[in-house]
Amino acid sequence: MENSQLQIVPKTIHPLNRFVTALDVNSLVAKYGTPLYLVDEETLHQKARELHRAYSGFKGPVKVAYSIKANFTPAVVRTFMKDGMTFDLTSLGELHFIRQCNADPENVIYTSVTEEQEEYEQVLKFGAKRIVVSSYKGMINLAKAAAKIGSRPLTMIRVNPEVGVKAEVRASYKNGKFGVPFNGGTIDSATKMVKHMMENDLLKFEGFHFHLGSQITDFSCYTHALDKMDAFMTKMKKEHPNFHVNTFDIGGGTPVFYNDPVPTPSEMAKNHVDRLNQLAETHGIFTLMIESGRFLVAESSILVSRIVNTKVYNDHKIVIVDAGYHILLDAALLKQEYPQEIVPVIDGSDRIASLVAPIKNTHLAGRLCDTYDVFPISKASDLTGADVGNYVSFYNVGAYSVVFNMPFHCQTKPPIVMKDSDGKFRLVRKGTTYEQLFQEEGGDLA
Repeated sequence: MENSQLQIVPKTIHPLNRFVTALDVNSLVAKYGTPLYLVDEETLHQKARELHRAYSGFKGPVKVAYSIKANFTPAVVRTFMKDGMTFDLTSLGELHFIRQCNADPENVIYTSVTEEQEEYEQVLKFGAKRIVVSSYKGMINLAKAAAKIGSRPLTMIRVNPEVGVKAEVRASYKNGKFGVPFNGGTIDSATKMVKHMMENDLLKFEGFHFHLGSQITDFSCYTHALDKMDAFMTKMKKEHPNFHVNTFDIGGGTPVFYNDPVPTPSEMAKNHVDRLNQLAETHGIFTLMIESGRFLVAESSILVSRIVNTKVYNDHKIVIVDAGYHILLDAALLKQEYPQEIVPVIDGSDRIASLVAPIKNTHLAGRLCDTYDVFPISKASDLTGADVGNYVSFYNVGAYSVVFNMPFHCQTKPPIVMKDSDGKFRLVRKGTTYEQLFQEEGGDLA
């Protein structure tokens, strides 16, 4: 196809989501302490609407699926339930959270990595009907589970398009972990799996799923993947007269602003909506599924930490906070440059503490005894006034921070406070104590 050439996509500078004031921060810290996560319900709703609206040009049904691995806080899950969101799950633990939140099984898509029969039995007992399989054995295990439970799940095949992806995290490459190739010379291929389902009554073929990566800003990979899908679907129609795709899931990858400007969801969708419409015209209308974890939750949350110490070497100032990568792990794993901003302490007379002009080089370090516990500084950061007693707000931390909380150095989980759409604040996760951690680690078993 001619449109497989890279389209130049403009990049947008996103303002920081300051959904709390300095007075709010001071008040909440006085009540709950630091570190403290803050999450904004209205931002979650806005991101869900923005992503769905971006694909409004598709001439068929569009669904947005939230990958709850990004943030499984029950308050976040329940917020998206209000939006009628589909939930993308990949573990029985996530299934338990969804069940406890009373989510509708019709709004679940289950994509396992282990694909065990016992796992699928629990998923089908819950009532989930749309399952993504990523291997031939996984498909057989699902069929066995379906026969035992007496269910006929709508089964999608996760394909690895094996296209080049320029992204922070790539999920599609040759001989990759996820999905199956179109033709791999073994039973673990989309060709063999489609054939099996077309000839088997235990599973109902529903469509395809692929996921290319995270933080994608070069969208040519989508065009190349869709070109490959088009050719493969044409081949399958010739080999199987009853072949039809009902659901087509193109995964996630919508980028979030941390340091460099990124395209908006609308700018991203503009790259491949026309190509998706061509697929629908050629092969029949399907439901388009857009998955997202990071984009939907990242900008909804702030981590507030207190500056506990500083030291100066020549023209370098080391600022030490009471947080660390144990509650913001991507700062160490991916060198994620979360935007940071100083929030001044406000004393009893509402007088803002004096701000000291920054020296030439400021380094923001965490409280852990680990060399990697130094936070990268975003181009959007402003550390003016980084003095003991003031607070640091880390922005856009809603994805893959809460879920990675670790007890390294016997650190406890911070509380989470949500700002509801009506502007009121409420505690949605209690912080843990040292004694709770001690008991959790077997302290009462010795």
